[in-house]
Amino acid sequence: MDKIYKTGFISQLLILIISLLISTVSISQTLEEILIKDLEWRNIGPANMGGRISDIEAVEGDFRTVYCAVGNGGVWKSTNAGTTWEPIFDKYGSSSIGDIAVFRNDPDIIWVGTGEECSRNSVAWGDGIYKSIDGGRTFKNMGLKNTHTIGKILTHPANPDIAYAAAVGHTWGYNDERGLYRTVDGGKNWTLLGSENGLPQDGRTGAVDMVMHPEDPDVIYVSFWERIRFPYRFLSGGPNGGIFKTADGGKTFTELTGGFPEGNTGKIGLAISRSNPDVLMAIVEHGYQPPRELEGGGPNPDFYDLSSTGSGIYRTEDGGKNWKFMNRHNLRPFYYSHIYINPFDDKMVYCLDASFLFSRDGGKTFNNLGENIYLRGDTPYGVHGDHHAMWLDPNNRDRFYIGDDAGIALTHDHSNYILFNNLFIGQLYAVSVDMDEPYNVIGGFQDGQTWRGPSRSRDRAILPDHWFKFGTGDGFYSQSDPENPEIFYYDHQGGSIVRMNFNTRESSYIKPSRRNILNYNAYITTEIEDLQKEKGWNSAFRFNWNTPIVISPHDHRTLYFGGNHLFKSVDMGDSWQIISPDLSTNDPEKTRRESGGLTSDVTSAENYGSITTVSASSISPGLVWIGTDDGNIQLTRNDGTTWENVTVNFTGIPEGLWVSRVEASHFNPGTAYVSFDGHRSDRFSPWIFKTEDFGETWIRVSGNIPEGYPVYVIREDKINPNLLFAGTEFAVFFSINKGETWSRLNKNMPTVAVHDLVIHPRDGDLIAGTHGRGIWILDDITPLQQFRSSDMNEDFRLFESRAGIKWIEKRRGGSMGHLYIEGKNSPEGLNINFFLNETAEVKIEISDLTGNKKYSRSRTFRKGISRYLWDMRFDPEERRIRNFRNRTRRILEQHRDHHKYIKGEEVEPYLDRLESLGNNIEGLLTLTDELIEKFGWTRRNFGSNRLPGFSKGWLTGEEAEPGDYIIRLTVNGKEFSDVVTVREDPLLSKLNR
Repeated sequence: MDKIYKTGFISQLLILIISLLISTVSISQTLEEILIKDLEWRNIGPANMGGRISDIEAVEGDFRTVYCAVGNGGVWKSTNAGTTWEPIFDKYGSSSIGDIAVFRNDPDIIWVGTGEECSRNSVAWGDGIYKSIDGGRTFKNMGLKNTHTIGKILTHPANPDIAYAAAVGHTWGYNDERGLYRTVDGGKNWTLLGSENGLPQDGRTGAVDMVMHPEDPDVIYVSFWERIRFPYRFLSGGPNGGIFKTADGGKTFTELTGGFPEGNTGKIGLAISRSNPDVLMAIVEHGYQPPRELEGGGPNPDFYDLSSTGSGIYRTEDGGKNWKFMNRHNLRPFYYSHIYINPFDDKMVYCLDASFLFSRDGGKTFNNLGENIYLRGDTPYGVHGDHHAMWLDPNNRDRFYIGDDAGIALTHDHSNYILFNNLFIGQLYAVSVDMDEPYNVIGGFQDGQTWRGPSRSRDRAILPDHWFKFGTGDGFYSQSDPENPEIFYYDHQGGSIVRMNFNTRESSYIKPSRRNILNYNAYITTEIEDLQKEKGWNSAFRFNWNTPIVISPHDHRTLYFGGNHLFKSVDMGDSWQIISPDLSTNDPEKTRRESGGLTSDVTSAENYGSITTVSASSISPGLVWIGTDDGNIQLTRNDGTTWENVTVNFTGIPEGLWVSRVEASHFNPGTAYVSFDGHRSDRFSPWIFKTEDFGETWIRVSGNIPEGYPVYVIREDKINPNLLFAGTEFAVFFSINKGETWSRLNKNMPTVAVHDLVIHPRDGDLIAGTHGRGIWILDDITPLQQFRSSDMNEDFRLFESRAGIKWIEKRRGGSMGHLYIEGKNSPEGLNINFFLNETAEVKIEISDLTGNKKYSRSRTFRKGISRYLWDMRFDPEERRIRNFRNRTRRILEQHRDHHKYIKGEEVEPYLDRLESLGNNIEGLLTLTDELIEKFGWTRRNFGSNRLPGFSKGWLTGEEAEPGDYIIRLTVNGKEFSDVVTVREDPLLSKLNR
């Protein structure tokens, strides 16, 4: 413990002070209550790039009531067919959703299975199954927490107590809590149906998909799948998978084998016809997969010979006794395997994968139903690619919802789609900021490329129009030139790095390769190239799925880029030098480029043996830390001339865990923080370590972060060395004592994975990149940055305020309806932040330097750090206050004397209060809010456009011009003062230049 505090401001005395302060209340609760009570996150989007949908369920008799499950973004509900959506699962245990089921006879009963079943490398996990009996207003966890993944839920059509859950199990390890579960008491108890029922029970094979006979609920078909992920490889397939059928509600099952090939099977998707229940479709992963083309070119006859069964689409017309092989199509089975049958016509079959395929002949042939907005297939287009979910209206042949990697869409005619750009469900990998004003945020998204948008707009909100997309594929790290915000760098999978000019859209592909590495031959031999080729690589280097980019804090033209070597450029990426040996463990088996199991799937997602995090010291040029996906921590103190591997100095942690982040200290060259993420090894503890001696010794500082919260990012504040932030799978945490204790910082942020955190170096905002709910900003953390342990002993402390900016308005004009969503702007005004040791009344006075213009308010504030927002206006003249009071009196009297629904005795108390308030502006503002609430009046009744928390309109005084102003706060007879600054919009300064 002494080591933690020896260079900081916090001593052992702080722990004693906090302990006395909080008495019997836990530290985390007290810190959250007193230090962050006035801090609120705001979601800025973007919405127009969407996110992966895992399930869609609508009410059978009313398609307008629809539920949308998001892979990592919770559950959303609409009651108007998607015109507007409400998130209904924000504060529960996991935001990773596998399936939703709505009970047919009472749609207020809703089941939610957590843990997405599309087992890609970025997939998260759940904490069991939830149930709502009030239409999604509240949910209760009903168990199965250690299943981690619920692929499908079925409910009995008439009995609300009977339900089935298909559990796929842990993604990154084997566990016994996988298979098919049944409850007969509404979820209070669950029975795992196993070998005694005729089902696989080997701890490796889980249930993934189910369908129920629409007329006989005792008849159920369920598919089983063996799969596992490692950090370096994904394996799909096993001997115990297959399709199983019960005709007695789960008492006994029989494996269906008629027509299927022998041997191991992988993922299997199922569909049953509603109009003809003897018809089922299955999309089956199998090891026999002949290529469509011969190696030398031309069609492969084996591919078109369907007498040799294998991976592809099957159909039965006798309830599963006999299956016919229809089609070899089966793209990326582990990620898709989604098949559906139209409820009116069993020959109309839909196959969902990267394309949206449609058959009218029962699965023999398929046409593309339209991939995305750019491509037109045989029918009109309208949706994105990579499809995962569908709900077909049983009352309308041509109406369905479809979900993909970019959100959800609806068609009423089988052809034209309404795409809902009104959900914040983006899955970020990494986020960065620039130094423009207002600053821009750049984020890399899962299957959503890279997006750039403003942290606040000059419009009423941050609109979809304000965001711009770049690149292809998946977006990852980005960096903006600190001296020119129009220049930034971004990459997509496998180290494909691009430099772009935002204004001109001019871009340069600058990935390190033989052609642009100046010292290539000094590091890369023919033997290395041959070995890499033998292992399946097309170059001498290995780049992770998510490759880190860092701009040197000492030279904006210098870049660091991490592969298995560290690369450095001094000319903005035009040329590179290798400045390290291979920094990974370079395990020959784990770096072999092969993945997929039965179906090869090599897409960079399992690239291994490479750098995952780079941190260049801001105080010691040439000091660079790196971490790798295979557990190595290394540093150089001389910009790559020599390297020190300090991995062996860690204790109390499993070997070889993924290094999620290294953070070089901004205060002490020898200090650094490291976070390890063990979930890819089926380990879920939070691991954060700190060194103060260049890695010779490490101490664990993850404190009281709960078990089950693996850490994805650790950040040390740039102003306060005691202040740390951590992003985990389920929450953001902060510490004011260098990691000795941690407190949740989620506040109004939902439960969601936080993959990245950035502290804006100028503005003091905390920006969070979430993998499922887009980008969030915690505005103005400067009071936390200025907070010190000694403040606990003071009655009051006034913190320095950052400048208030008078943003001009630039409205886009026009109406947008409701099929869009707005990101929130930061409140306009100047924040006054202060710390109170006990609840007290505070008088706030602001004046110009001459004392002629004044603003005065009094308000009671609770103990802790408080924030007051000055709207940068002064108090109105007495004449304006008098006019406002007279107008309010006339409105009250008119309603008392002439309104048939308002009784006079309801109005009289308000008239009395109005008279007693006199010129008390704060009291008059409070009174008008109460009248609006009480009688349903609008602010127009008062001739005012006043917004909550502001005082515009009739009670508005003169605006503060750019310049300095004096603030005085009086507490318990003591006065505290400071000078604050109001600035004009920086855009005006640019125009004036």
